[in-house]
Amino acid sequence: MAILLSIYTFILKIIYSLFKLRATKDSRIVFLSRQSNKPSIDFLYLINDIKKRYPDYEVIVLTKRMEKTNIRQICNYLFHPLKQMWYVAMASVCIIDGYQIVISCLKHKKGLKVIQIWHSLGAIKKFGYQTLKTKKDKRLAKVMKMHHNYNYIVAGSKTMVKYFARAFNYSEKYFISCGLPRIDYLRDTKKSNREKVYKMYPELRSKKVVLYAPTFRIYDEYKIDELIKIFKNSEYELIIKIHPRMHNLNVPSKYTYDNADSLSLLSVADCIITDYSAISIEAAILDVPVFLYTYDYDKYNSIEGINTDLEDDLPGYVFKDAKKLFNCLKREKYDKKILKKYREKYVTIVPGGSTKTLVDFIINLTKNN
Repeated sequence: MAILLSIYTFILKIIYSLFKLRATKDSRIVFLSRQSNKPSIDFLYLINDIKKRYPDYEVIVLTKRMEKTNIRQICNYLFHPLKQMWYVAMASVCIIDGYQIVISCLKHKKGLKVIQIWHSLGAIKKFGYQTLKTKKDKRLAKVMKMHHNYNYIVAGSKTMVKYFARAFNYSEKYFISCGLPRIDYLRDTKKSNREKVYKMYPELRSKKVVLYAPTFRIYDEYKIDELIKIFKNSEYELIIKIHPRMHNLNVPSKYTYDNADSLSLLSVADCIITDYSAISIEAAILDVPVFLYTYDYDKYNSIEGINTDLEDDLPGYVFKDAKKLFNCLKREKYDKKILKKYREKYVTIVPGGSTKTLVDFIINLTKNN
């Protein structure tokens, strides 16, 4: 695998050297993502603000999810970097929300500035360099130059910078702790999202909604049936939103509410149950009570790794047993002071908003070029 990837990146380097012969456009800003086939909320907020306040700037958006389910999909993605290189070669600034082979493996013009905004508000679970344990993993990371060539990295808060620094293998001086545009989105759209969800699912207006959003595990151990069993004959409406990478998990359709995304569903949730996912931080922004269902804490921590102290962050609301969690939830006496403290620890609210702060920073970079 490492040999094939080396050959592939060598070919990209040759092609990219030709693309770079063209002059840089200071007003060109490129957005790259392989997290989804559509721009994320963070991307959309940045893009719309740039277009609104700086209409003379050219914004290029290239989003294509990298699927690994079959050879055909993988081969199809191999040609996508050519399109990315074509536009990046003339760009002044490039914004990404995950690892990009075109950014990390290639040598760019000195004027190009790369901003990594990542696709999560926090690093509750370990990722990147924090998860490299075997020689094979480390060798592959070296070949792919994992997370190289970033000029700036955005973190959701100052508290999270130390964890992001370890995950990206960068000094803390590279970080901007101004939060992500999704903070503005959550605060701006709570009412409109609520009405949108109620319009799609009017039955939820009269229900006590519990949203369950577990994170992805590399091992197949999801105790969703236990929660379904406990909530089945209760007064609560359980909604289950599984991680996009959980391909083999079948959840009964009555619990999925597929027409609404997780962030929209937060607007109608009376509380959320999650585990090691940063959606707990997003819920805290909306003042939605958070319960952590960490039935596999020891196993997950030994395999994947956890950065934060969950018990310290949300004391009294971390459970390994589903029944105890349910009983606590039923009491409906959630301590909002704990949630407020959690929010203030992991969310940076900047004057004018994260979106405006980041866009101003981006535009200043283009002018300095």
